[in-house]
Amino acid sequence: MIEGNNSTPEAIRQMSICNACRYCEGYCAVWDAIEFKPVLNKGYISHLANLCHDCRDCFYACPYNDPDHEFKLNIPRVLGQVQVETYYANIRPKFMKFALERPILFTSLSAFIAVILVMVYSSLLFGLNKISTLPMTTIIPVSLFKPATIAIYLYTLVIWSWEALSYWSEINEGKRFTASGVMRGVYDAFFYRNFLGGGTGCKVPGENNKYFRLTAHSLVFFGFIVALISISFYPNIFGYVGITYFLGSLAISIGTVALIYIHITEDRGSRSQKQSSLDYAFTVLLFFAGITGLLIPISTGTNWFNWNFLIHDALIAVVFLIAPFSKFIHPVFRLISLIKYRSDSYRL
Repeated sequence: MIEGNNSTPEAIRQMSICNACRYCEGYCAVWDAIEFKPVLNKGYISHLANLCHDCRDCFYACPYNDPDHEFKLNIPRVLGQVQVETYYANIRPKFMKFALERPILFTSLSAFIAVILVMVYSSLLFGLNKISTLPMTTIIPVSLFKPATIAIYLYTLVIWSWEALSYWSEINEGKRFTASGVMRGVYDAFFYRNFLGGGTGCKVPGENNKYFRLTAHSLVFFGFIVALISISFYPNIFGYVGITYFLGSLAISIGTVALIYIHITEDRGSRSQKQSSLDYAFTVLLFFAGITGLLIPISTGTNWFNWNFLIHDALIAVVFLIAPFSKFIHPVFRLISLIKYRSDSYRL
């Protein structure tokens, strides 16, 4: 079952104390947004939970986070629990809820099945001994690669949109986006505005860190975009395009290693473990996608180039196929919450 099952009442209790304290005012959008709603409810707590990017600056700063203190505040953990429960409530189609309950198992099986299917397909169609000697365009012709890629992208966007509409209906309070809110929300998301925490940078995985997590997250995000654009030139994935793809994959690989390091060394007491499991499963998948992407230009001209490309292609397909049922729901819900926050700001 999803951790905590219903963390909303506890989140409302803790955030109501915070709203009276105001010690963390200005740390991020969460602490500005609670000013707009003196009396918190379930929808607004879901909104606040998805505004939180888990920098934990508020946890390190809080004078009431001692487990023995009567307030027992742990905002990152309780908002993380609500965040996962929000995914669970708005995942579409609903029968895919099991993917959030067992994220490591679901992600591992999905990747394993995809790689096996690609290898079996290639072996049956061309023969196991011939795969390494054939041109890649024979194994995956452009007439197959591009329509399949577009279909997967559209599938992901449709499911994301379905989930986004469900989430928006939970938090909108009868209000609409504003044009300014949309532009500022997109800007905040793309340029990591709220990763500055209390102005000193996100301190995860420890109080002395500043921009470690921001750098790691940015490497994965922008590396993924660069790699995505580069692979669209298939089958022309050599020369300058190959170098660009290599750099994008390198950024993903370095960024995911850093995020895995954070996962291993982080303070578990300040974090929702279900949220942590979701992060870890998807980050490891991205790591293997990045590593196999790195090997594409390196393996060019070798007997294992085709096998590596097939495995890499299968892993990238899995990233998109499970995106609506994994941690990759987060950027969608967070973007909506940032747009709502900015839209609410402009109404004041």
